Amino acid sequence: MSQPSDWPLPAGSSRLIIPHAVNQQLARHPLSSGLYPVAYGHYLEAKDHRVRRTAHTDHLLIFCHAGRGFYRTDNDQGTINAGQVLFLRQDIAHSYHSDPESPWSIYWAHFAGSEAEEFMDYIGIKTQLQQAPVITLRRWQSLLPDVTDLLNLQHQRLTFERAMLATAILRKLLAQLPLLIRDPDKIDAGFSLTALDRFMRDNSHRSLGLNDFAEFSGLSRYYFSKKFRELTGGPPLRYFNEMKIMAAQRMLEQTNASVRQVALAFGFDDPYYFSRLFKKISGCSPQIYRERFLAAENPEQAKLTNAKNERNLSQVAATHEENTDL
Repeated sequence: MSQPSDWPLPAGSSRLIIPHAVNQQLARHPLSSGLYPVAYGHYLEAKDHRVRRTAHTDHLLIFCHAGRGFYRTDNDQGTINAGQVLFLRQDIAHSYHSDPESPWSIYWAHFAGSEAEEFMDYIGIKTQLQQAPVITLRRWQSLLPDVTDLLNLQHQRLTFERAMLATAILRKLLAQLPLLIRDPDKIDAGFSLTALDRFMRDNSHRSLGLNDFAEFSGLSRYYFSKKFRELTGGPPLRYFNEMKIMAAQRMLEQTNASVRQVALAFGFDDPYYFSRLFKKISGCSPQIYRERFLAAENPEQAKLTNAKNERNLSQVAATHEENTDL
């Protein structure tokens, strides 16, 4: 099996290698032997990601959804941009790396099976040619729900049954690619609020703007804003910020992270700006929000805390009176 890169995973990234014993089961079972995943994952803003292989025993696809990267084989070399898929079939020596100036974010999968080459022929990749073909997808955001389902299996114990489900999802994703290549509908038909919402949630740790959302949706800034307001009744940046603050509320509830740490976790370099935005949306500061949540969760502890605060205030007042008398 071709090993995926072992570079340290940044926040928001994931990597799953199917255990050898489970892979052997998939290779033998009639429902999965035609095509099954060997490993897959998601690398987010994969700076310094670089791989070189001389031996390649399975097939590999790399789907770039942000940033860009570069690839090289003996017969071909080129650039991979957002919205493009690179296929590297088995037995082709290759190398690829992320652009240091604009690191790529990629979904990737190593896969194998007796029907793998037939699948690539169906997609339009000529497996008999010694090259590394790149395809450009239209409306690729429609793939995200299935991609997310596939990635979510990484958070569960990987039984054979779950590996079989991963196999079915991967086959479905590959089967959809020709539709996305050959079906260039009108640009506004490609707008998906569901896909955009998922994109925003997946990138809630980043500082994104209108240009990023418009580019993701394949629309101009003007038309994207107009379409978004028609569907939601408000501007996209407000929608994104409200989503971030709701997630920040959960982090304040579930962790002991400082306000600064929470701000940084959601792409706010300035904790004071974050606090002002939090208060504007939530009606109170992050500190008060956490205090109210803890009070509701543990009233007795809240009483003790309030009593302690009152004693501290009384001591401060008494000290002030003594100093005044002096």
